[in-house]
Parts: sequence; C-alpha cells; structure tokens
Amino acid sequence: MVQRIFAALVALTVSAGSAMAVSPEAQRLIDRAAADCQSFENGEFDRGDAVTEIELRSKFGTVNAELVDESQYACSSAVSLYCGTGGCILNLILDGETMAWQATGWRLIDWGPDRFLLIGRDGGWCGGTGAEVCYEALVWSNGKILTVGPGPE
Repeated sequence: MVQRIFAALVALTVSAGSAMAVSPEAQRLIDRAAADCQSFENGEFDRGDAVTEIELRSKFGTVNAELVDESQYACSSAVSLYCGTGGCILNLILDGETMAWQATGWRLIDWGPDRFLLIGRDGGWCGGTGAEVCYEALVWSNGKILTVGPGPE
C-alpha cells in the first residue's frame, strides 16, 4: 500500500514538473541539451527549472518572452556540460527568434513602469577581465530588444 502511494506521489510530481508547455524553440534547445547529455557516457538529463516565461515592458509596449537558462540543466554524467568559467548560456525566445548570451545570472528589474532583463556577465564583455563584475540590461522598446552591450552572441 505504501509503495503504491509513493509511486502515485512520484508520478504526480513528475507530471506537475513537466506541466508547463514550452515553445518549439525552447523544446529544441532542451532536446539538444538532453542529446548532449545522453551522448556523454549515457547520462540522464534533467531540465530543472530552465524555462521561465517573462514580461518585458516600457512606455513603448509590452512583450511576453521565454527564457531558457542552461544553468538549470543537469546531466548525471557531466557536472559542467552546460556551463563554463564565464557562465552559462541564457536564451531569450521572442516571437520565434532565439537570442543567446553567456550569463552568470539574470534578474527582472522593475524601474517605474519599465521592466527590463538584467544579465550578469563576466567582466571581459565590458572591457575588463573575466573575474570583474559586469551587467547588461535589455529592454523592450518600439518592437525590439535594445541594449548598450555587445548584443546577442
């Protein structure tokens, strides 16, 4: 009896964790990461909480987008398969287009009526050394993503 209850709870947890529908673009990124993991010593892949729906806004409008944060991936056979010393890939999917940055982290920032995406970067992206702190801000403005940084890779 206890085993059946435990099995039902595990099944419920697994189905709840995968309940969020993702775009075809996000699914392609996840599938590629899973294939990379499987090809490295037959590892087991877990996407974790890699996919997040976000809203960016400014006085020029609002847009919904999807983030795929590869720092949330896990592979049982490779600890550092998805990240390096300069961070992990952060993918922004907007209207079917995928943009990517090497990131040490990210956060949504509300500043008055605006909401923008702040990406932690290694210092080399800002003209410093890799160990220095650097940030890049992305805002939705007049139908496109604007930033003063070097832009998507």
